[in-house]
Amino acid sequence: MKFKFKYLFKKDFWKNFWNSLSHLEKEIFWAAVILIISSLIIGGIFWYYSHSTVIAKKGGDLVEGVVGQPTTLNPLFTTTEIDQSLSSLVYSGLLKSDGKGKIINDLADSYEKSEDGRHWVIRLREDVYWHDGVPFTADDVIFTINAIMNPDTGSPYRLSWQGVTITKISDYTITIDLKNPYAFFEENLKQKIIPKHIFGEIPLANMSDLSTYNFEPIGTGPFKYQKFDATKKGYINYYSFSANPSYFNGCPYIDNYIVKFYKSESEVLKAFDYHKINFIANVSASSLDKINRKYKLYQFSLPQYFAVFLNANISKPLADRNVRYALNYATNRDEIIKEVFNGLAESLDGPILPWMMGYDYNLKFEYSIDKAKQILAEGGWEDSNNDGILEKVLNKNEEPIPLKFTLITPSTDSLIETASLLKKQWKEIGVDLEIKIVDSFELQNDYLTTRLYDALIYGNIINLKPDLFSFWHSSQKFYPGLNLALYENLNVDKYLEDARLTLDENQYKKDLKNIQSIIFADAPAVFLYNPKSLIVSVPSLHIDNLEKVGSSVEKYFNVNQWHLKTQRVINED
Repeated sequence: MKFKFKYLFKKDFWKNFWNSLSHLEKEIFWAAVILIISSLIIGGIFWYYSHSTVIAKKGGDLVEGVVGQPTTLNPLFTTTEIDQSLSSLVYSGLLKSDGKGKIINDLADSYEKSEDGRHWVIRLREDVYWHDGVPFTADDVIFTINAIMNPDTGSPYRLSWQGVTITKISDYTITIDLKNPYAFFEENLKQKIIPKHIFGEIPLANMSDLSTYNFEPIGTGPFKYQKFDATKKGYINYYSFSANPSYFNGCPYIDNYIVKFYKSESEVLKAFDYHKINFIANVSASSLDKINRKYKLYQFSLPQYFAVFLNANISKPLADRNVRYALNYATNRDEIIKEVFNGLAESLDGPILPWMMGYDYNLKFEYSIDKAKQILAEGGWEDSNNDGILEKVLNKNEEPIPLKFTLITPSTDSLIETASLLKKQWKEIGVDLEIKIVDSFELQNDYLTTRLYDALIYGNIINLKPDLFSFWHSSQKFYPGLNLALYENLNVDKYLEDARLTLDENQYKKDLKNIQSIIFADAPAVFLYNPKSLIVSVPSLHIDNLEKVGSSVEKYFNVNQWHLKTQRVINED
C-alpha cells in the first residue's frame, strides 16, 4: 500500500506514532534526531569555515611603551631610535624595507640606474598627498635632499649625500647623479621626505630648533599627528597619532597609534602588566620572565653584531695573535646565548651575519679550551708562579707580563652579563680579565673618542647589504670612525674600497669573503652574537612578514597592515 505524506500532518498521527513505540524505540528515535541535528550543525560549521576567510578588521588603538624622551620628529635630524620611530609613523621615504631583507619602492613608483651606478632616474607615485591635503611632488624630494646637503641645515646625514646632484625632470620624475659609484646608495633613498610647502619658508639654520613642525609634523605616512601631552617641565608623557585615511599604501587598520614614554624598562613592563599599554618594542630577552600578563612574542633580525674589540695598540698581551686566537677558541658563545638571551640569538665568528650574502660558513672558531691552552703554550705563555694567570717574557732582561687586560663594558644588562661569562670562561685558560662598567657619557668621552682601552665590548649595525667600510677600514681607526679594534690591513682596505664601488653582485660576494678570511686570520676581535630583536604585544595584535630589517625602526614598514581585530567573510568563489 502506498504511503501518503498527507498523513504526517494529521492531528493524531504523531501522537499515535509516539505511543506505538516501545521505550527502547523511543530512545533510538531521540538518538537519531540528535544525530541528524548535530550532523547538520557540524556540517554547516565545516562548510562555513571551509568557504570563508579570516581577514583584518579596522578598529582598536595600539599603545606602545618606550624608555626615553623624543627630541624631534624631523627626519633630517632624527638620530635616536625614539625620534626615528615616531618619524617613521608620519613620514615616508622613496624606498623602504620589505621586512625580509630586501628594499622596495615606497614614494618611488619605479627607478632605474646606469650600468656604472652613477645616474639614477626615479619616477614618483602620483597618488600621494601630505596630511594637509597638498599633493606630494618632485619639489619635496629635491628640497629635502638639498636641505640635507646644505651645511647651514646641520643635518647629521649630510656626509651621506656628498657628491650628489639632484635634478627635476617633471613633477613626478627626478634624476640623481653621483660623483662616484656607490654600491649602497639604495640605503640613502630610505631617507624620509619632508614637505617643501611647510619647511620651505623657514631659514635652514633655524629648521632644527625653531619650527613647531619638528614636534607637530605633517607627513605622507600611515599615521597623522594628533597631539602630544607634556608636563610644565617639558617631559613628554605621550604622542598620539591617528590613521591616515588617504595613505597611499592603504589606510591603517589601527585607529590610533599612541606612544607613551617611561624612565625605565621596569616601568614599561609594569605598564604592560597593568594594561596601560599593549605593545613593547625592543624588549630584552631577560625581561620576558618578568611579564605577568599573557602576551605574544615577535622576533626579527637586524644587521647587527656584538663583539669584544681587541686594541693591540694599547694592550701588550693583545698584540700577540696567539692570545687573540686563544680568546676566540675559549669563548663558549652557545653558553652566553643561552644564559643571556634565553637562546634568542645567533652565534658569530666574523663581521658578516649567516643570513647575509657573502657569508663564509667555513670560518669558525669551534669552542675548545684544550686548543686555546695549546695555542698559548706554543706561544710561550706559562703559569710560572702557579697563581692561575699566565705570563710571558716579551723581551730579555725584562719581567714577564701577566695575561691580563681590562674590558670596557657599557652599562647594559646583556653586555654586563656577557662580560661576566667571558671573565669566567677566559679564566680557564689563565686570563685575568678585569671588567670596568661605564655609563654612556663616560663611554663616549673617555673611550670611544680617545680609543684608550685594552678591549671594548660593543655592537655595530651594518646595512642589510653589508658595508663594513666604517668598521674595518684603517681610515676609520680614530673617532668619529667606528674601527673600534684600530685594525689595519692594506688588503682589507682594498677589498672594502672595491666592495663600495662594484655593482657586480658576484664580485661583491668575493670581496666580502676575502675580507672575512683576512679578519678571521688576524683575529682583531672576538665576535659574539647577533641577538634577536623582540616585540611583546597583546595576543590580538597581528604583524606579518617581519623577519629582517635594516634597523629597529624599519619594523614599521607595513604598520598600516598591523591589526588588532579580525572578521570572517564568505569567499566570493
